Amino acid sequence: MRTDGMTRNRVKEARFDSFVDQERGLDGWHQLYRQLSPGAFEGHITALEWGDITLYRETVNQRMENIYRVPDGYLCVGFSLGKPLTMAGLPNAIGTGTGMIHVAGEDYHIFTDSHADYIMLTLPQDSLPEDIACGTRPVPKEAGQGIADWMLTLMESARLGIAQQAVLDLAPDLLLDRISLWARGAARQTAHKLPRNLMADILEACDTLPFDKLSVSHLATHLDRDRAQLRTACLERTGMSLDNMLKGRRLSEVHRRLRFSDARTTRVSDVSMEFGYYHWGRFAQNYRTMFNERPSETLRRTPPRQH
Repeated sequence: MRTDGMTRNRVKEARFDSFVDQERGLDGWHQLYRQLSPGAFEGHITALEWGDITLYRETVNQRMENIYRVPDGYLCVGFSLGKPLTMAGLPNAIGTGTGMIHVAGEDYHIFTDSHADYIMLTLPQDSLPEDIACGTRPVPKEAGQGIADWMLTLMESARLGIAQQAVLDLAPDLLLDRISLWARGAARQTAHKLPRNLMADILEACDTLPFDKLSVSHLATHLDRDRAQLRTACLERTGMSLDNMLKGRRLSEVHRRLRFSDARTTRVSDVSMEFGYYHWGRFAQNYRTMFNERPSETLRRTPPRQH
């Protein structure tokens, strides 16, 4: 989210009707979204800034896959306010009120249910003691709920214009104090390398196989695993069927390609065939169901701004 010329402590909001646009909405972040449930996309980002420290609230209405990396030199303390999310490589879903400290230099991979809602504080890595900022760790719900609630109250009071300026001026120090106090009493859980498991194998295969080979049968052959085993692993880790996840991934990549293409030199049929869709009618129907617009309408949109 661009904040050039923004006055001190002023809230800035942006709404999005495409995940390709929203994945560019956080300054300095590297994000890649894929929409995994059908319907028109709706997203919202609110930002409250104090120099190098930014408090964000981000919402999306669809089930999503998100691969992301925080800005270099920064860390992020983030909480799920809405539906639970699943982080690839961790065995359990991260429920409402549970959060995570994210550090620079690591790639994160999550799956969220529809109507996800996050509150996130990004701050320079040297803002916190080294033993706190040195690695990824979950924030237990019992310890983190108070921090998440306070962040949300601060954001909403500023957004509604009812926060006193003295409170806004003091907020960064209060936020750092609360995070430091929590971290001093929390058990350290470093996870620079998430444990390898079957879901990780599935995701790695999805990133390496040609798009026309993204099917459960091809994955089973490629990984030398039973199809039922793959489906069970995906359902347990992401909360959705493997078939629907693969479908959402392929259609999201078609959507991304169309958003960045020149309508004057690009044919939708060529793009669809490149991604393994050879039956035009079925592709067009699936695409419209997923994104609530025709492929040609996506192609005619103004391309997203570059980072």
